[in-house]
Amino acid sequence: MNYSQIAAILRQKSGIMILAGLLFAAVTFWGMMLFTPKYQSNLDVLVIQNQEGFVDSYTLAKSTEHFSKLLSESIYTETFLNKAAEGYPELSKILPIDRESRMKSWAKTVRTSLNMELGMSHLRVLASDRTNAENISKTVAGVLADNNNLFISENQKIEVRMINAPVIKNNPGAAMLAFSVGASFLVGLFLIFAISFYAGLVSQGKLAGSGKDINGIWGRTITKDDSGNIIDVETGEIVNFKET
Repeated sequence: MNYSQIAAILRQKSGIMILAGLLFAAVTFWGMMLFTPKYQSNLDVLVIQNQEGFVDSYTLAKSTEHFSKLLSESIYTETFLNKAAEGYPELSKILPIDRESRMKSWAKTVRTSLNMELGMSHLRVLASDRTNAENISKTVAGVLADNNNLFISENQKIEVRMINAPVIKNNPGAAMLAFSVGASFLVGLFLIFAISFYAGLVSQGKLAGSGKDINGIWGRTITKDDSGNIIDVETGEIVNFKET
């Protein structure tokens, strides 16, 4: 397949490609609007390890990194969730009653990411209510600060500080929404192009086996010459070589 054939697809299928792109974009937009939580709360907590005596900076940094990871993963445990529910009883109403569904819903509610170098954890809480998003964030930070001994020995002397108040904003953010819609539009375009491209290859393969003239997907009449090559009737251009 050469450039002229690809150009023929783009010329003939541009309308349906754009229509498919718009359809994919619309489905993505409304899907994100209807099925994702309306608000997100963002905050950062800092893990500080207090050591007595001399400890070299590398060892201290690796130790802090380890405890940061451990505390971030502890958020998704049932022990942590139960302690959070004690601090914010509204959680018991928000999350499902079934134990398995409850833990899955909790894992979708709180997302964590780490800055290893600084021993800092970024928390993102998703909720359909603005007040719940803020309160759950504060509750999670409070459990990490006051009850980290549930997951780390008290002898480790770990301190967790909430270094900024929760920042509440709409979810998804404008940048993520625009990216997702744009990507969906491109997927729609490419899907129609790929289908047309494949159909053209199949059509050429059938023609090569039959030796008949057809008016193909490329918008040109093609046939075989005496040597067995597939040629454009109007221009004489070879569009496909015979198999050897």
